[in-house]
Order: sequence, then C-alpha cells, then structure tokens
Amino acid sequence: MTQQLRYVTANGARLAYQIHGEGSGRPSAIFVHGYSGRSTGDAYADLLPALAQVFTVYALDLRGHGASASEFEGWSLAALADDVAAVARELGLVGALYIGHSIGGFTGLFCEVRHPGTFSAMCLLTTAGAGGAGHADPNVGKLLIEQGRDPEAMRGNFAPMYVHGGDGAANVEAILLVDRSVHEAFFADYPTRVISNEIRDIDIPVLVLNGAKDIVVPLAEQHATALALPHCKEVTYMTEGHMLPRESGKLAAREIINFWTYDVPETLARGARTPTSVF
Repeated sequence: MTQQLRYVTANGARLAYQIHGEGSGRPSAIFVHGYSGRSTGDAYADLLPALAQVFTVYALDLRGHGASASEFEGWSLAALADDVAAVARELGLVGALYIGHSIGGFTGLFCEVRHPGTFSAMCLLTTAGAGGAGHADPNVGKLLIEQGRDPEAMRGNFAPMYVHGGDGAANVEAILLVDRSVHEAFFADYPTRVISNEIRDIDIPVLVLNGAKDIVVPLAEQHATALALPHCKEVTYMTEGHMLPRESGKLAAREIINFWTYDVPETLARGARTPTSVF
C-alpha cells in the first residue's frame, strides 16, 4: 500500500516524508536516502516495510530530492544536516534511531556533529565517507551536472552499482527530479567537507553496514569512518554492493533490528551517552 505523502516545514524548507507503521506505538526511526535518490515512493520497497515491523519509520526526502525536489535554494551539506535536526524537532522525534544510506549516512553524522543528541543511535548503510574527497569522482560530477536529465545516461551511470542484476532504472525517476544546481553544490561542497575528526565525539551507538563490492564508496573509506566512531559495530557483506539497502532490503533491516534490540542497550550499559529517550 502506498503511504500518504506528508510535508513538514523545517529550517526554512518544505520537506516531504512518509510514515511506515503509523499508530503502532513502536520506537521512531528517521530514514534518509542516498544522493540523487528519494526515501518516498517505492525506492526502498523491501527495507522500509521490514523496518516498520519494529519501528515507526519516517522516510524523509532531503532538500532538493524526491518530493522535496523544489526545495533546492540554499542547498549545502550543512543545510541538509540542519534540516534533519529541524525535522526531528518539528515532528517531536526525541531519541529516534537514524538510518541513512550513502550520503544519507554522512548527513546523519554531520547532523550529530552540528546538533549533538538529536538521535539515540545511528545506522549507516554503505555510507559516504567522513573524509571528503575520496569518492567524489569529478567525472561523475561532470556527468550528473551536464546529463543529469538524460534518462539513458543516468541508467548507464547507476547500473554498475547493482551487483544482483539491477539496471539502475529504479534511480532514474528520482535523479531526473534533481536540479542541476544541487549537483553543482554537492560536487563543490563534499570533496572538501572533512568531518573525520569531529565524528570522534559522537557518543552514541552506531552501526556501519558495508558492501564489499561497493564501487561508489571504497570499503576502506567506510571502514575508516567506523574506526573513528567510539561506539561502533561494523558489519561487512562480501556479496553486497553500494545498493545493499535496495537490493537486499530485508537483510539490511535484519541487521538494523538486531543492532537496536541487542547492541544498543548493551552499548549504553557500557557507557555510551544515554539519550533523552531511547524506547
């Protein structure tokens, strides 16, 4: 069943989201998509329903993406981080779990750096690295800036990211919505946005879920991010790639649920910062 599209005004932007598992009384989780993707619609069709068995999931489209695509003014990585913190405040999601794919993972980290205590725990799925330039390929940037509205070019760009037979078609609808100025801003901002030292102060439990076949974010970068986090559990799947949350959504959900059920309470008991509200 298609979830109702809703909007919240936060940090000066009108941002779209959907709720999975509404009215269940389950713990809240905020989910954020990867770059040039979307959280709303069917992009994560296996992941979000599986998570909704345990959480009330707020699937958010970032500024300039998906059903929030018209909100591209003032786009920057800092604005995204501030947007997420503002959404959590506006929706009253105190102590929520944060789940982010790719640049969504980086956004969560940057949000906790800028707004400590926004989340109770975090799950970073094939996350963009915290060290900046490593995987911001200028050739990819040039392609997105110049041909980001060309469906065939975009299919060719995304197909290699799938390791279980996907052709990238699922990404095309979302990326065609992204304004060229967003690509220009991202590829100017991310290569120099280094937060690898700041994330050492993130004192909440974090799950880093990697795919060894990831051709977008090198495994070494994801591992370096995990090593910088003081309360981190890292899991690597040798058979998965960058699109792990899309291709193997139930697998990713299982890891997230186990992390929340077992690792988060144990990590808090061992001395991680206790958030205002966890469950």
